[in-house]
Amino acid sequence: MIVADAGEGSMPGFKGFSPKIAEIVRNADRTIRYVAPGEHRRLYNQWRVTMGTIGPVDSFYIGFFRDEQYLVIPYMFDELEEYEPPGFQMYGQEGLATWIKNHAKPYIYSMDSGKLLNKGHSFGDEERLSGDAIAIPLLQSPPDRSVVIGIASMQTYRSNVYTEETVQAFQVLARSVVTALQREREDLARQSTLFTDGPLGAKSMISVVDIIEDFGHKLERLRNKIDHLLKGELSNPELIRHELTALRDLCERAQGETTELFMVPSLDSQTLLDKLTPREREIAELIRNDLTNEEIALRLAISEPTVKTHVTRILRKFSVRQRSAVAAKLRPFG
Repeated sequence: MIVADAGEGSMPGFKGFSPKIAEIVRNADRTIRYVAPGEHRRLYNQWRVTMGTIGPVDSFYIGFFRDEQYLVIPYMFDELEEYEPPGFQMYGQEGLATWIKNHAKPYIYSMDSGKLLNKGHSFGDEERLSGDAIAIPLLQSPPDRSVVIGIASMQTYRSNVYTEETVQAFQVLARSVVTALQREREDLARQSTLFTDGPLGAKSMISVVDIIEDFGHKLERLRNKIDHLLKGELSNPELIRHELTALRDLCERAQGETTELFMVPSLDSQTLLDKLTPREREIAELIRNDLTNEEIALRLAISEPTVKTHVTRILRKFSVRQRSAVAAKLRPFG
């Protein structure tokens, strides 16, 4: 069984890629940088296929932290099922996802013979356990420090096949993918300033109405494709196969795009965050992730009384009395 629960730093003693692996990684990085904005499934596919040329990949998934309970999983691949629909998964405080979020470094199967890995959700062949696995953090780099925003994992039923090169290649391409996603968001925000007075526009934030409208557009694209098939000449098997393949690909892209909408800040939460200073905004985000004052103090390397002062100001600006209300207001769509 392949376990799905899920990250930067070089492994001690790593001396660099072999010429063959270096060329594979270099070509993949180049391809990833030129994937068209919005083509996220193609982006993730490229990453997974590249890793499959470096080591066996029976399963591969990408997840982004929504809060302390859920992962948004826009991409999941399982060789047995061929296609796994995107969605959400809960993760526990004692599992691999939390470990990676807290430690911000790779997990390798050989570290504990898969014990931490096997605490997670399972999929794939229920008759077999993973033989080897790598899980890494997806790191976003604000001006002052790196933040773990998600996880990625590749697994196989074969034992002891992933090397130091495999781990390093996985991390290098993770940075390429996150950079591509971050650049896309920055471009959208920059474009929005041409039409709004504030730093963020409609493309950078989202409301429930936006989600419903976007989903409606996706359904309309699917309806038009089906309508085209119904009205067309269906006597040519190759043409039918081509059209149905395009329709399937459209469904897969639409599923991934809809899932990823839940990673975009809501209009309401962004309006609230705009009331805060940069430090208050940082602490509010940690409150949303259910960290205590003590944990926030440790995370930000400040005193607990300082955290309490900031929390008091945040509560006042949000017009609420409890930390839980802050977290609720900053979690889009419940």
